[in-house]
Amino acid sequence: MEVFALAIIGGGKEQEAFKILKNNAKCIADVVKKFEELIVAYFSEKDFVLAQKLGRELSELETTADDGRRDFMSMLAKGAFLPAFRGNLAGLAEGLDKVADTTEGTVRAILLREHLLTAIKKAEKKNKEIREWKLIVVDMAKRTTQTVEVLQEAINALTTDIEIALTKANEVDILEHEVDLIEERLLNDLYGFEKLFDPLSVVQLADVIRRLGNISDRAEDMSDYIAIVTFTLTA
Repeated sequence: MEVFALAIIGGGKEQEAFKILKNNAKCIADVVKKFEELIVAYFSEKDFVLAQKLGRELSELETTADDGRRDFMSMLAKGAFLPAFRGNLAGLAEGLDKVADTTEGTVRAILLREHLLTAIKKAEKKNKEIREWKLIVVDMAKRTTQTVEVLQEAINALTTDIEIALTKANEVDILEHEVDLIEERLLNDLYGFEKLFDPLSVVQLADVIRRLGNISDRAEDMSDYIAIVTFTLTA
């Protein structure tokens, strides 16, 4: 059975460009993993100082990822890959950047709201179910990391076997749906706990949960680009 991959249609320039894209995908996965650590520090360990430190580390990773995107786009501008692939590969690179940007935006939304920790602690004293709710937030962050890591695997597979890439892209869709379900549960539970929080804290916590869900949404957008690339290669 014939195996299709981008590696069979490019030369040295294409190999260099895709190496940059794969490194960038890894960097984006590292950004989201660092975000998961921040969520644990904030919601589970209630350590705002550690969350701030992780936020700074995440920002450095995001800057590195942004540099990688620019390098890849530069390679495309210099003629790497056939025109039929160039636009969708550029979309992949831009989409990865959106994953990182969405993650960093969520971090800012959390770190600008130190008072939420106090609100959560007060609510937890009133109702121990808040602890379980926080653990679900942590689980949502872990599922988000998993979603982006599978996206990274899909991008890596484009150079070896696009059938695997497509399978991984479909897995991203499934994981994103699972994150959506967790988001819905968290929001429903939050509004059920509404009387335990002041109104502003409810609004801000809901915003954080929605922003967290948006990270997986942006990863799921990338699965569409991967599918288009695979269809173009096999057409």
